[in-house]
Amino acid sequence: MSQARASYEELFGWPVSVQVGGRNIVVALGQVLNAITMPAGLGARVRALLDWPVPVFATPDQARWTFLVGAAKARNSIVFEPGVEMTPAGSYLAIPADLGGPGWIEPPRPNRPLPPAGTVLALAGRLAYDRARRSA
Repeated sequence: MSQARASYEELFGWPVSVQVGGRNIVVALGQVLNAITMPAGLGARVRALLDWPVPVFATPDQARWTFLVGAAKARNSIVFEPGVEMTPAGSYLAIPADLGGPGWIEPPRPNRPLPPAGTVLALAGRLAYDRARRSA
């Protein structure tokens, strides 16, 4: 666990720590990065349309995807579309311990900036709106 923590800190400058009880690597949100979580199907469509690689990992059941984005100072958990949520600043998020291992849909890459939260949220909103409009 300490090696994984060091990798995230050294390669990306992320504020990570080890959650001893759950043996998880957790990252503090709000200062360097933030997280947007959505259903996997919508996440796959968002990822396919983004112009650059963005770190994305899945929940163990693969039902939801979390996009790591640039810092956003949301004070509360914000739901933008049904099922699309940005985690509030000051929260801690468990991330996959193995940088290239299971859980990552798209692992983070050194020297790649994270996309702005607004870019991912706008794309998710547009795709959700288009889908709702087509089914109406």
